[in-house]
Amino acid sequence: MNKKLGKQALTSSLLVMAAGSLLLSACSNKEEKGAASPSAGASTSAAASVTPVATKGPKPKISVSIYDRNNVPEGEGTITDNRWTKWINENAPVQVDFISVPRNNSSEKWNVLFASNQAPDLILEFSNPYMKDLAAKGQIIPLDDAIAKYSTTYKKVLDGNPNLQKLTRYNGKTFFIARLTPFTTNHFLMIRKDWLDKLNLQMPKTTEEYVKVAQAFADQDPDGNGKKDTFGSTFFDIDYFFGLGQSSTEPMSISSYFLQNDQYVRTWEQPKANIALKKQLYDAGVVDKDIFADKNGAKAQQDFVNGKLGIWGTGGLEGSAGYSAYQTLMKNDPNAKVAILPLPKSEFGQFSPAGGGYMQFTAAINATAKNVEAVMKYVDWMMSDEVQKTLAYGFEGVHYKMGADGCPKPIDAEKNKKELSWNGDFQMLSQTGLMGKCVEFSNTLDASKPLDKAYLDLIQQGRDAYISADRPTSPAVVLPVTLTDDLVVINNTAVNTITNIYTKAIVGGTGYSVDQAMKDAKDAWEKAGGKKVDDFYAKAYTDNKKDVILTKDYYNYLKK
Repeated sequence: MNKKLGKQALTSSLLVMAAGSLLLSACSNKEEKGAASPSAGASTSAAASVTPVATKGPKPKISVSIYDRNNVPEGEGTITDNRWTKWINENAPVQVDFISVPRNNSSEKWNVLFASNQAPDLILEFSNPYMKDLAAKGQIIPLDDAIAKYSTTYKKVLDGNPNLQKLTRYNGKTFFIARLTPFTTNHFLMIRKDWLDKLNLQMPKTTEEYVKVAQAFADQDPDGNGKKDTFGSTFFDIDYFFGLGQSSTEPMSISSYFLQNDQYVRTWEQPKANIALKKQLYDAGVVDKDIFADKNGAKAQQDFVNGKLGIWGTGGLEGSAGYSAYQTLMKNDPNAKVAILPLPKSEFGQFSPAGGGYMQFTAAINATAKNVEAVMKYVDWMMSDEVQKTLAYGFEGVHYKMGADGCPKPIDAEKNKKELSWNGDFQMLSQTGLMGKCVEFSNTLDASKPLDKAYLDLIQQGRDAYISADRPTSPAVVLPVTLTDDLVVINNTAVNTITNIYTKAIVGGTGYSVDQAMKDAKDAWEKAGGKKVDDFYAKAYTDNKKDVILTKDYYNYLKK
């Protein structure tokens, strides 16, 4: 693909929302904010700011899923029986039976629940591909009629928001319930600014300069201990240098589809450049030789906070993940200085990593639900202003007090950590994008504290670097359809094979070139039947143009 094609994709494609990967990485941080009530096990209605909904007779009963992240503090109960489940059931217009779903392997649990007819009425799930698969199999219902008949609050959210309407459709019908979220950062690269200064280097602006800086960090003793014991970089988000969004199921960004002359086509040039850069860094000793064994990035983070890694990244710049890592680094080395690194420009343009896009769908209604009206009433109630505020901040005078800027400010950080920090998944229906600046992570920081003030500056650096229509997150098309079962088998088989090919190319030295790897990858794709997948995506784009959200439409939200 040439530069012209890269620019076409940049301006006329649809953003992957955090994409399988964006969606999964965005949700792992931003949605972790929470709230709680005064004391576990005690009645909370007296302290609550929400007036219980009056109902005639017994409340209708529904079942609702809730992620289990094994993060409920000791003494707070379980994820299905705690201060928040009690508070919801005391105040909601329905009686809710919460069904736990493990966050780390939710699809496996969902498959078991559906197979045994035990899936809940309201399905809350961040994986958009899995949700689309449920729609394709008829396991969730179209919602157009239900929203029109039973909803008021959510209906208003949809009205006048064509992008949200498009996002929630599958094959022309509305199947999903979505939310608006703050347009924020998520993934980020952080660089040791003091190392740059010591080695008389500038912030890298191109991929070539990135390699030069990372090489210097690895070879020129930036920590001054007289040993060659530092790494320059990792592979985190290098895919995005080339307009590729790294999927959690495709660690080498194999699905490289772009718009070219209004056709949605597969390209191989970006993956080739991506693998070539990783191979260059690996061969030069810039990255840890065991980098592929560090599946979750824990080793890289330890290297960074211990002063042994010059360029590091993860998800959650505007969340506890990024803040905690920075806090640990500064505790270990109070003299360390870091900065947010804008992604360097490649031959395909300049992009941004996965961000906290302003909308995502998170819910659907089971086809076996007996009381759809009750489920929609619960959805509306969870989206009401009072409920959203309580779930986000807790109770005034207990968890927060109002600040001079009109935003709730935590009273006791440790109390809130125990009672609030883990309830984020109860907020999967919250329209946080309509709650203003108060709901953002930065509101939990205290600018009068040096550490918090410095981190607030990093957040602003991240927004300046990553939230721009000129440097969009990886351009691609989110199709309102999903691969059929036979095509999923073809795709997954090819992905596994090609991932192994790319990995071999990166670590194989002179014995296995990038050119040979790309030839082998193309052959593997063809042999597995990949052309059927390509043809499916091309036709799906052509057939569903009315439900495509263009990059420019996505970033137009920033202008509102």
